[in-house]
Amino acid sequence: MLPSINRLDRKQFANLGKLNRKYKGEYGMLAIENSLSSTSKFGFIVSKKIGNAVQRHRMTRLLREISKKYLKGKTSIMCVYIAYKYCDDYEKLQKDFDAVINNAFRDIKKN
Repeated sequence: MLPSINRLDRKQFANLGKLNRKYKGEYGMLAIENSLSSTSKFGFIVSKKIGNAVQRHRMTRLLREISKKYLKGKTSIMCVYIAYKYCDDYEKLQKDFDAVINNAFRDIKKN
C-alpha cells in the first residue's frame, strides 16, 4: 500500500481530471500534473468494465507496486491512472505504465 502522504485525496482527484494532460496506454490512461508539494502523489481508478471485484483489486494492487518506484523521483507530480483493460501480468502492465509515464515526463521536461 502507498503511504498516506503519497495518496491523492478526493479534492485532488476531482481537480486532476479537469486541468491536466492525459496520456493513453494499452491498459489505461494517465492524467498528470506538476505538483507544488515536495512529494509525488498517485491515485488509481479501475473501471467496472474490467471484471469482477477480485480482478479490479488485483489490478489496483499491481499498479500500486509499479508506482512505488516513482515516489523517489526528482520531480514531484500528481497522477491518476485510469485503467480500462484488464491485465494480470506484472511485466506487461509495468512496461505499459513505464512507457506512459516516460512520455509524460518527457513532455514535462520540454515545458
